[in-house]
Amino acid sequence: MPPEGGLAGLPGTRPPRAFRAGPPAVLRPRGPFSPPRRRLSPAPPGLASPAEVQIKEIEEMLSQEGLSEIALGSPREQIEYLLVERSTFSRKLETGGPKQESQRHMASHLQERLAQETFEQVYQPLQREHEKYQEPVQQSEKILSESHSEDLEKAKISQTCLERNAKQVAERLGMAQEEIQRLTDELKRKEKEQSKLDSALEKAQLEIKKLKENLTKLQENDSVDLQKAKEHNQRLDEEILALRNRVRSLDSEKKMLGEVVEKLKGEIHESQENKQLGNHSPGKTVDTKQREQPPSSEEKLKYQQQEDVQKLRQNLHRLQVLCCSAEKELQYERGKNLDLKQHNSLLQEENIKIKVELKQAQQKFLDSTKMCSSLTAEWKHCQQKIRELELEVQAQSIKSQNNLQEKLDQEKSKVADAEAKILDLQQKLEQAHKVCLSDTCALGKKQLEERIKEALENEAKTKQQYQEEQQNRKLLDQNVNELQKQVSILQDKGNQLEITTSQQQSRIQEQEAQLKQLEDEKRKSDEHLKSNQELSEKLSGLQQEKEVLREKYGQLLKQFDVHVRNYNEKHQHHKAKLRRVKDRLVHEVELRDKKIEKLEHEIRILHQEKEKDKAFRDQVIAQNDILLLEKRKLLEQFLDQEQLTHSNKCVISSVENRVFLLDQENKQLREISLRLTQHVGFLKRIIKSMQIYEEKETINDVPELEVWSKILPLSSSSFSGRGLVQSVRNLQELEERKSEEAIANLEVPQVSLGFTEF
Repeated sequence: MPPEGGLAGLPGTRPPRAFRAGPPAVLRPRGPFSPPRRRLSPAPPGLASPAEVQIKEIEEMLSQEGLSEIALGSPREQIEYLLVERSTFSRKLETGGPKQESQRHMASHLQERLAQETFEQVYQPLQREHEKYQEPVQQSEKILSESHSEDLEKAKISQTCLERNAKQVAERLGMAQEEIQRLTDELKRKEKEQSKLDSALEKAQLEIKKLKENLTKLQENDSVDLQKAKEHNQRLDEEILALRNRVRSLDSEKKMLGEVVEKLKGEIHESQENKQLGNHSPGKTVDTKQREQPPSSEEKLKYQQQEDVQKLRQNLHRLQVLCCSAEKELQYERGKNLDLKQHNSLLQEENIKIKVELKQAQQKFLDSTKMCSSLTAEWKHCQQKIRELELEVQAQSIKSQNNLQEKLDQEKSKVADAEAKILDLQQKLEQAHKVCLSDTCALGKKQLEERIKEALENEAKTKQQYQEEQQNRKLLDQNVNELQKQVSILQDKGNQLEITTSQQQSRIQEQEAQLKQLEDEKRKSDEHLKSNQELSEKLSGLQQEKEVLREKYGQLLKQFDVHVRNYNEKHQHHKAKLRRVKDRLVHEVELRDKKIEKLEHEIRILHQEKEKDKAFRDQVIAQNDILLLEKRKLLEQFLDQEQLTHSNKCVISSVENRVFLLDQENKQLREISLRLTQHVGFLKRIIKSMQIYEEKETINDVPELEVWSKILPLSSSSFSGRGLVQSVRNLQELEERKSEEAIANLEVPQVSLGFTEF
């Protein structure tokens, strides 16, 4: 074998290309605070330490073997590479061709011993160095983690404060917007209420107009009713006057009838006396004349009495008709008075209703004025609230801005302090890492040089032993079992070493995880810084939005001021309108009260007139009662007169019987008949002369008896019963004519009264 077969033969086969080209299987990740790996610059030749010389020699040896990449790596990587080479070499030895078992055992034994020795020589100081290196690294990591945690806590606290302030500002802005919205809603609601009040005022004005129209209509109706009542009262007065005239005319007719009855009684009495005187006359001639003449006068008296009775009956019938018509008229007037009373009561009720409606309208007007005053007070209160809110919002915004600026300044100062601390810590870490690396490199170089020397010495020894063992194979064969036992022991030790290496790798992984956590925390801190920057940007954006909102708020305030001014103007205009309407209402109410007082005064006058009319009607009723009593008396008198006429008829019948007897006697006396015929002719002439006198109306002023005495210048002895009857009839005819003329004069006002009634 060549002389280099000892150490050079250990890495006999290089690792695969993938392993050589790439990084080792487990490498230490570079943390955020670990400085970049630097190639150690060669120290000056005068100051080079022995460790560095050994490291250089090892690097040269590895570069000669084609392992320059591993020479540039860390001691840990070199150890891992040696372990991998050992495992590959053992595998190749196991899978090698047919060689002598003794050589195989010797080679494996030598390899195991060399590997164990080299591993023990290299790994133990490296482990110590690694532990020494980890102590300051752990301390620095602890310091960094503590400082970083403090910075993170401070950043979190500042961020939470900023977020709280931002939330408070946003909430205040939202509250301000909500307050503005609420105020706008209140303004809209008040405008709606104002529109409702306007509509209510319009309705009240319409109701007032309707009430005015109703008042005017009622006044017109009252005036028309008053005129009708006055006209009706005038008609009643005229009818009462006509009734009085009728009563007076009836009284005069009654007196005339009484006089006529007295005259008839006197004439009947005179005729009876004349009859008695005629019965006692001595001469026959006189008796015959008396018997011839009285029948005519008696007949006339009968006819006149009958006509007088008929006239009296007619007059009584007329009086009854007049009384019935007067009673009907009185009943009609009473009904009209009741209707007028009902109408007056209805008018009074309507006046009461109108007064109640006026009071209601006045109450509505007062309520509307109160509502307007309350709305104005609420509006002023809302204005004060808006101003207070504006001042509060401005003060809060100024305070929040100042607080945010102070907090931003504090955060900036804290961030600058944290950055300075981080830089100091990074510099300290770099310095510590450099110191550790320099120390570890120096120690590693020294140990490697020593190990290389020992390895060379071991190679020489192994060569000598190998030559000796070739000579003493037999001895080696005997010791194979022992070697196999030692190999098993070494394998156990290798397994233990693998376990320890796996534990160390797990520890290294834990450290790497801690480094990753530190890196994550650094990233989080960077993210927090970015979030702080974003928050600052957001704050600037919020400030800009705040300025925009301020401008909008200013515009809204201006618009609100414009609306408020318009509302004030409208409200003042509306107040002026309300005052005008109120003045008009007050004026109209005063006029209406005056008119109502006038109407009440007129109603009082009408009541007084009604009372007077009632008194007058009572008087008329009393007079009618008196007239009815008089009518009853007249009826009684008329019955008495009928009885008298019946008695007169009996007397006349007796007289006629007597006349009949006298006629019989006159028939017996033929001689006297001639004279009677002559007397009849004479009587005819007298009748003609009477007719002539009646046409000339020369007999009006002369008493009837004197006329008869002039026309009939005969002696009383010459009149018979028939002459008396004719004279009575003539008198009745004259009285009938007079009574007809008087009745015609009375019937003229009756006709006029009938027309007035209809």
